[in-house]
Amino acid sequence: MSKKSSKRNLQYCAVALAATMLCAGAAQAGPRIEFGDDGGFVQIDLKGQFYVENTSYGGGTTGNESRTDFHFMRNRFGLTGMIDDTWGYKFQTCGNTGTTKMPVMYSLSAQDNDWNDRDVRIIDAYAIGNFNEHLNVKVGLTKIPLSRANLDDCFAPLSQDRSMFVYSAYGTSPAKFSRDLGGVAMGRFFNERLTYFAGIFQGREGTSSAQVPLGPAAGYIATSTTAPKTNLQYVGRMTFDFLESEGGSGYQGTYFGDKKIFNIGVGMAYQPQAAYKSTTNVFSYSNGSTSQGPAPVIPAGSTITKVASRNTGSDTVDYTAFAADMMFEYPTAFGVPTVTAQYLKVDFDDAYKTSFASAERLAVISGMNGQKEGFYVKAAHILPFKIGKAGTIQPYGLYEDWKFAHLLGLNDQKVQQYGVGVNYYVLGDQRVRITGEYLKTSFDKLATLPVAGTAGLANVKDFDTFRMMLQVVF
Repeated sequence: MSKKSSKRNLQYCAVALAATMLCAGAAQAGPRIEFGDDGGFVQIDLKGQFYVENTSYGGGTTGNESRTDFHFMRNRFGLTGMIDDTWGYKFQTCGNTGTTKMPVMYSLSAQDNDWNDRDVRIIDAYAIGNFNEHLNVKVGLTKIPLSRANLDDCFAPLSQDRSMFVYSAYGTSPAKFSRDLGGVAMGRFFNERLTYFAGIFQGREGTSSAQVPLGPAAGYIATSTTAPKTNLQYVGRMTFDFLESEGGSGYQGTYFGDKKIFNIGVGMAYQPQAAYKSTTNVFSYSNGSTSQGPAPVIPAGSTITKVASRNTGSDTVDYTAFAADMMFEYPTAFGVPTVTAQYLKVDFDDAYKTSFASAERLAVISGMNGQKEGFYVKAAHILPFKIGKAGTIQPYGLYEDWKFAHLLGLNDQKVQQYGVGVNYYVLGDQRVRITGEYLKTSFDKLATLPVAGTAGLANVKDFDTFRMMLQVVF
């Protein structure tokens, strides 16, 4: 290998180290345009995931019949440009045309309502500074490095997709998780065994809005109070590799036996005075009157026109989160076994017991990304033979157990999920992947789920989902 080729490979590795979403390795990289004498280049990436899902609830006028959906989970276009070995920029968009994956809050996409199928958003946009192995920075819109689950490459998870329940509170995206505006530093020490992440993010700022799913105000958009203080959010993470260095600032669900991995990580997040401890709804009506309380008092002949939040006290609560995770993978003569696990606790000091405003509960302190505690475990095994020239088969299983402080009108709701599936890597890596998966989701308390496009409410204790995915990464 020439010195020039070796230098270019090192440059690519530096970009992969700094770019959270481009950590899959050279085998998955798209075309690259090289320029200049300092090793500059532009990397182009196209990625797509097409799903077919059958779910045992959500169909019919009552929502108690099964439904089948075709949709794109992700459509991505990414550009990564490096001026030289140190400075660069990452830009990535993502769209998902079709129905949502979430097991609660099932709804149709905008395409089904207003014919707008151009649901594309900027999800990554940050400057890159790769100074040395101890200090690499990203500044802009980027991932929150709290947990392994959030840093998992969503085009390379061990199961068909990342967990539905592990996202942390707040962020810049409409769903308030995964990414935020800010800066992240990362680096490695002790022969690249010890890795740190340190991030400062915008965190919760201003107001949040959410559609009320249940009750007399169902279907209306509720707006939260403003954040008590415009404090920043601080995130730290540290991992240690006991075998080989895992590498990258993001993670793969499997390394196909190319590495011996035993990684343990912990992460923490903190934002002081993130929310008010006591809030209530303020309903406005078409006759000009208002009422205050958890539920509306609708005057005869009038309708709700607005649902806003009001703090009823000056006390605030902090946002804190703690994550712990691990991954083990070791190649053997009998194939490649993989085990990964994630624990996450998100805390708002039990504000859901005193904060009753709809938007606060849906988007600020509780709901899917608010106060909760739980874990998942996933295990898989790549079989020791090829299908065709390079294809590999990887059966897997998963188990999740979560307790939500307040979810869909219920306090202390518990959710368990079991799943089994098979990954078929057509080319022996993540570029072309076909996955089939069965999931069973169970609620501890009978859950009332809204049904998209109807006035129906499905009363669900558990439901089954079978889904398949075709993935192509270029």
